[in-house]
Amino acid sequence: MKPTEYDILLAGERRILEAIQQLETEYNFHLDGMKAELERVREALTKCSMSVVHVSDNINGKLQSNK
Repeated sequence: MKPTEYDILLAGERRILEAIQQLETEYNFHLDGMKAELERVREALTKCSMSVVHVSDNINGKLQSNK
């Protein structure tokens, strides 16, 4: 039996929906990865800034004790 125009359009719609779902899955995978990387960078920045504050406090303390 020859497919009707409706059958062809319906099959096309299914392929498009499947492609959209695949793209959403890939997008979410990459988005989750980027969010995790951002969190790691933020943690590293926090540790780095805390180290800078600690060193700054030590320098300030030594300068004040020399007065």
